[in-house]
Amino acid sequence: MDKVRILIIDDEKVIREGVERALAKRGYHIVKAEDGDRGLALLQEQEFDIVLTDLMMPGLDGFGVLDWIRENQPHVQVIVITGFATVSKAVTAMKQGAFDFVGKPFTPDYIRVVVDRAIDKLSMRAETEQLREEKNRGLEAIDKSQSRLKSVFSCMAEAVLITDADGVVVLHNPAAIKILEIQTDPVIGKPLSASIRDQAAAAMVKEAVSKSVVVTREFAPGSISRKYLRAYCSPVTTEQGVVIGSVTTFEDVSAHKEIDRMKSDFVAMVAHELKSPLASVEQMIYALQVGCVHEAASSCNALHKRMTTRTKDLLRLIDNLLNLSKLESGTVVFNLEPVKGEDMIREVIDITRPQADAKNIHLSYEPCGEEWWFNVDYDHMRTAMMNIVSNSVKYTPDGGRVVLSTSVSGGFANFSVQDSGIGISKEDIPHIFDRFFRVKGKATRHITGSGLGLALVKEVVEAHQGYIDVQSTPDVGTTFILSFPLVQMNGTPESALQLAD
Repeated sequence: MDKVRILIIDDEKVIREGVERALAKRGYHIVKAEDGDRGLALLQEQEFDIVLTDLMMPGLDGFGVLDWIRENQPHVQVIVITGFATVSKAVTAMKQGAFDFVGKPFTPDYIRVVVDRAIDKLSMRAETEQLREEKNRGLEAIDKSQSRLKSVFSCMAEAVLITDADGVVVLHNPAAIKILEIQTDPVIGKPLSASIRDQAAAAMVKEAVSKSVVVTREFAPGSISRKYLRAYCSPVTTEQGVVIGSVTTFEDVSAHKEIDRMKSDFVAMVAHELKSPLASVEQMIYALQVGCVHEAASSCNALHKRMTTRTKDLLRLIDNLLNLSKLESGTVVFNLEPVKGEDMIREVIDITRPQADAKNIHLSYEPCGEEWWFNVDYDHMRTAMMNIVSNSVKYTPDGGRVVLSTSVSGGFANFSVQDSGIGISKEDIPHIFDRFFRVKGKATRHITGSGLGLALVKEVVEAHQGYIDVQSTPDVGTTFILSFPLVQMNGTPESALQLAD
């Protein structure tokens, strides 16, 4: 320990100096006081490790000094100096907290021995305190570490189950109850099979523990949860390699599976949509190569038209894919300009009328009688309107009707497309604007399409601050209403605006 500080209190000068001489060569810092009052003042001014005090002194005696030290500085070791006639008082002082006593007269060696014992006690106390602090710091660190681990464990999105070697659950996080939809309470202390009623899950844990290997399983919806889960079960071993339990994590991979399914559907759809027209074009080219010389010119022209139509279908599919990708990534720049609604609708009708005539569908237009303008990117909006009208013609049986109409109200222009087609069920309406979604059924089995047209329409309409409403009754027909903010035209048309989506 550091340099020992010693206070000697005695009303006899010879005793004070005798104790000082006995301890002088030890390198201690020694201070002397001639009575109890002076000693008490020094104790309040300075710090001391050991106090040697006489018991019988005028004024404040040794008992008074001892009481003050015990009350205010209990770490200080007190050695009582007393005559042989007052040994009983020295014993009383020790009972009140003194470390030891030295009888008068004393030898220097005995003083040194008693002081050394006091110093040893101080050293042991200091070491004990240091160990206690280290222990407390260690416990605090462990507590903090456990608290952090508990927080991390509780906040994990994956379900975690910990079992012993017999498959009994010893710990789980909150996500386990939610993801695994466990109804039993409590889970801890019960076999895993009592909470997860699936033999594959229990077998997975048993295999990991018995073989000491990591086991991976996938659980389809309806087995242990309504979600698609991927599980990883790892054995827990001691330093000697003895398996004492397992840790199993269940990850919700429903979103990944849905993405994989969408990718597969996309690949299948694109392969089908590209393969069918390309095969037709290939057959028609072959027919032209082997027979056109001997056929009438009109037959060759018919093949040319069919090839042109199929080629346009391919180009339209590719354009839809590219446009939709650009719209969703926000890289499309809309060149906005005031456009007269009547002019755009007339052009859309002219483009789609051949499609309607081919199916003997009556395509009509009922304008509102009021001139209206809206601020749009002409090419993108025309494509969106054309997709709506073309869809209505496509899903309307031969000989049906498609009615286009407009109205103006509340600062909005409404473009309506009503058909007498096959209609859409209530279950399918929320999904018709999803990419690659197509209504499935007997009526749509022979109708080709990519499932991108309406998704593209929705992106374009919303990019122009518009909205779409759909009303449909199966086997009766469907009505699409596209609504857009009107733009006021006062004489000279407004200049074109450019906005990034």
